[in-house]
Amino acid sequence: MRLQFDSSFAGKKGALRIAGGTAHIPVMKEAAKQIINFNPKIQISIAGGGSGLGIKQAGEGLVDIGNAGRKPSDKEIHKYNLKLLKWAVDDVGAVVHPENKAQSLTSTQLQDIYSGKISNWNEVGGVDRKINLYTRDEASGTRKVSSCAGRIPIHIST
Repeated sequence: MRLQFDSSFAGKKGALRIAGGTAHIPVMKEAAKQIINFNPKIQISIAGGGSGLGIKQAGEGLVDIGNAGRKPSDKEIHKYNLKLLKWAVDDVGAVVHPENKAQSLTSTQLQDIYSGKISNWNEVGGVDRKINLYTRDEASGTRKVSSCAGRIPIHIST
């Protein structure tokens, strides 16, 4: 990733505090590194904690930017008088091992796997073997958004 800077960071100094969604940390760290290389008078701190924490800390003035993998609720927006700026969109997908015979799953099949209705690969064209699910933690904003959107945030292994 290579960012191009205009005069936005030229001649500036001070600290920028960022917290929130953990899925965004690698991108934010790289952006911070490039900004600091462009202008060493700018200090940037980045912390995780999850989307909800980023929204809360931004709302309470504890950080300058709260990263979130989900849209803040109307209640959060009104409570903190938040200004929303969409700068990127992240997404998730389901992955199966290359040797797994079940290589083409429908959205319905993925939802059934994730909900527990389907628990064996033989139910979707694979071998007779239990499906192991790996997903983001319960507090993940990405997980909440993906589940609501009909996308299943899982890694499926054989």
